[in-house]
Amino acid sequence: MKIKAKNRALNFYTKSAGSNRYNPIVSVFIKSTVILVLFSLFTTTANSQQVTKVLVSGLSGYTTHDTYVENAFLIGYASYDGTQFTGQIDLHVDDSPNDALNYADQNNYQIAIRSYTGISNQVDDTAKNHPNVLLFMPAGSNGFYYVCNLDIPNATIVATGAGSDTLVTGYKVEFISIDPITSYNESSFSNGYIAGQIAYLANKLNISPQEARMIARNYSSTNNQSPDYVQYGEINTQQVVENEALPVQLTNFTVSAEQNTVVLKWATSTEVNNYGFNIERSTDNQVWGNIGFVTGAGNSNSTKEYSFIDNNLRSGNYSYRLKQVDNDGSFNYSNVISVKINLIASTGMGQNYPNPFNPTTTIQFTMAKKENVRLVVYNMIGQQVAELVNREVDVGTHSVKFNAANLSSGIYFYTLAGNSVNITKKMILLK
Repeated sequence: MKIKAKNRALNFYTKSAGSNRYNPIVSVFIKSTVILVLFSLFTTTANSQQVTKVLVSGLSGYTTHDTYVENAFLIGYASYDGTQFTGQIDLHVDDSPNDALNYADQNNYQIAIRSYTGISNQVDDTAKNHPNVLLFMPAGSNGFYYVCNLDIPNATIVATGAGSDTLVTGYKVEFISIDPITSYNESSFSNGYIAGQIAYLANKLNISPQEARMIARNYSSTNNQSPDYVQYGEINTQQVVENEALPVQLTNFTVSAEQNTVVLKWATSTEVNNYGFNIERSTDNQVWGNIGFVTGAGNSNSTKEYSFIDNNLRSGNYSYRLKQVDNDGSFNYSNVISVKINLIASTGMGQNYPNPFNPTTTIQFTMAKKENVRLVVYNMIGQQVAELVNREVDVGTHSVKFNAANLSSGIYFYTLAGNSVNITKKMILLK
């Protein structure tokens, strides 16, 4: 299994299993009972985002036509494997493509689909001022009444056409497709379909629509249509996914520790032929041993969550990594995440200091496990004169100050009591 397109996709895996050059290590020193470390292993670019909002822009009085464009988008999105678009798709009336761009940008739409033609260099120039919106426009001027020769490879808007009918539009287009709504290849419905394909690829590959557009160009065919009219052609979604989708996309990798137990958690956004994960552990980042296996989901387009518990550890440094294994036996490694565990051997309480004291002193105690305890001071006849602690305390060492300004000189006793501890010591107050 190969890891594809490392510079454009959010790649959780390392290239080399034996080198820390590409395996950053995250360490945490465990003192309290539980410390959770979230290691986000994705480096999200400014342009990378899921397509969650799509605008279909049309003219007043043509909502039925615009609804067909919307349906074409949904068909295009689901055309590869039936995945349904779960984001927001809205119809909006705009007099011009420029108005549509302004509205889409102001309302955080990632894709705008113009349901009528109007391609021009002026619209292309306007689109440059709205880099967060990718505008799809149909070529629909049959008979060469309006001809716009966009510089397609560098165009800001996506000009689309409907199969062989593109040859009579008078526009040079970037992509073509079938019209999924009618039998006569209306270009505006093909426009919606192509926008759906690009939106699906953006979400599938976890990249921006613009990045998906550029990748789709590499997997398209003109199907013998004239290059004078079609620049790239029909998108082969299957080839894009098979060659560009990361086999397994992990979204996070976390570690938590309590006493001598470590809990690993991770999640995937997509999986292709994922047999499962070997969990590997090291104490020196040189020699790794397999300590367990978690079965993968195989193929999945939804979030899957996994966990693994490593028990009965001693004090020391521990590093963990995942070895993701495909059904064909190929594998890749995750980044490394590390913890340092410093276990408290036993619960105890020291002698107060200073002792004798006047009027303040410090009492220190150590807990080997988290529990509810009371720290109480008594006088010589067993009467309680102060309660210093009455709560749940964490693993580790704790210090408590005792102020005896309101007490008279004499001998006092302080007791630490809980489920696993009952210790009493003597102290002397001299005024």
